[in-house]
Amino acid sequence: MGRWPRRLGWLAGLLLLGVSAAWLLAPRPDLYGDTAYSSAWFDRNGRLLRLGLAADDRYRLKIALEQVAPAMQQATLLYEDQAFYDHGGVDLVALLRAAWQTWVLAERRIGGSTLSMQVARLRYHLPHTLWGKLQQILRALQIERHYSKRQILAAYFNLAPYGRNIEGVEAASLIYFDKPAAELTLPEALALSVVPQNPVRRN
Repeated sequence: MGRWPRRLGWLAGLLLLGVSAAWLLAPRPDLYGDTAYSSAWFDRNGRLLRLGLAADDRYRLKIALEQVAPAMQQATLLYEDQAFYDHGGVDLVALLRAAWQTWVLAERRIGGSTLSMQVARLRYHLPHTLWGKLQQILRALQIERHYSKRQILAAYFNLAPYGRNIEGVEAASLIYFDKPAAELTLPEALALSVVPQNPVRRN
């Protein structure tokens, strides 16, 4: 048996063991932890006057999923995780395809992370390494066990990076488009939805 099939088999075994542990033993995690938020001031017409920095020097405003325009929700799911409502936190087919193309074929690195895995990475500040990916998988399963899809999607919109020191779709919408996330149009939503994959390059 070749080196790559053995390595993939070893990874599959670790994944299976991790899945079992995550579902049986994992306690309910805190989706936001000690995340700090900005303060915002508006005029009587709802126009933003000033947006302060959070304690960690980020622009970040917490909002409920109902405050995110449907167009933004749809654009994000289309670009980031089309099977979001169908998987249990991990898309094994996407992960195996990404691993094959990245490690075996040595092609351009592609993502296999679900939105739940991205929430885990953002929440726990996990590295972009093999060990970090395994932790993402376990944390995503833990999160999916204890939270609804809508709660997880809301967490993504509150934690995702949107370029520079802007995190969360509400702060991004106010800074880039001078409007709350509830009022984003489809073109604006499409423009914002691609930023978190490469926030430095696409801000």
